[in-house]
Order: sequence, then structure tokens, then C-alpha cells
Amino acid sequence: MMNEQEAINLLKKKKSPEALVKHSVIVSEVSTALALALKEKGYDIDLELVRVGGLLHDIGRVKAHSVHHGYLGGKLLREIGIDERIARIAERHVGGGISSEEAKKIGLPKGRYIPESLEEKIVCFADKIVEIDHVIPLEKTLDGLREELGYESSAVQRLIKLKDELTRMLNDDPEKIVKKNITKEM
Repeated sequence: MMNEQEAINLLKKKKSPEALVKHSVIVSEVSTALALALKEKGYDIDLELVRVGGLLHDIGRVKAHSVHHGYLGGKLLREIGIDERIARIAERHVGGGISSEEAKKIGLPKGRYIPESLEEKIVCFADKIVEIDHVIPLEKTLDGLREELGYESSAVQRLIKLKDELTRMLNDDPEKIVKKNITKEM
């Protein structure tokens, strides 16, 4: 498994803009805070996978700034021999995930792009509460998605469901846990 510094070096080697590197570092920190809280509740979580997955989740943005960046990031990571679990984090973090029907509509190769593992879900959620280099309320992200995709869009519904799932697992609001543990204030 690649370590954090190797992941940052890979982002820089692939010519990721400094803003993307900063965003990725914050997503990794938020992801780690959530993973540690879940670990304290007894969940089996690979902390290193969450840290590195948080760092590399947006590597596909060096190729595209559309929803395709998740797929392209997973593909890039696989091509250079990075752990499949990290590739899946990159591939499945976009929105609240992309169903196979939605993937077909937007021109992605056949596949399922919805986070499945707990590590994938953590990074997906963390990314939705980090705007560039600071933590924001999930509601702000949801408002943007509602405006872009419609109030009842499946992406909005999946993110609400993801927050609800994390809230049940943590027995607390994941945003409160992040706010308590991360220095970049909401």
C-alpha cells in the first residue's frame, strides 16, 4: 500500500494544481477523522486506505473536470499499478455515486460507480463536505446538486442516505464529529 507522502508525490507528478493537492489533503484529514470515530465504535476500517484514498480520490481531475473524473482517476490508478481498493475510491466518490443506468446516460463504460465499502463511503462523504480547502455543511453541497440536477435527483437522495447511514453507525452527526476534529472550520 502506498503511503501518504507517496500519494502526494503522485498528485504532483501528475501535475495536479496546488488547489487540488490542498483539497485532497483536507479530504484525507476529514476522512481520517470519520474513520477514527467509526473505529472507536468498533467498525473494522483500514485507516491507511482511507488516508491514501482521500488523497487520491480526485486524481482524475488532471484529465477532466466533469463527472468523468472519477472513472478516469480509477483508470489512471489501475494503469500505474495502484491498489485496486484505492482505484475504486476514486471511481466511486463522484456525487453520491453513479448508478449503472446513470453511467450509461452520461457515457461512462458499463459499471457500477456507487460507493460500497465503508472506506469508499467515508471518502465520498468527506469529499462532499470539503469545498476546495475548507469544510462546508453538506446542505450547501446538496443545494448545489438540487439546483443542477433537481430536488429529487438520485445523487441528492444517495447523499442524504449516505449521511443517514454514517449518522446511525456513529450514533452522532458526522458533520459535528468532523467540526470537532478538524481545524479548517465550517
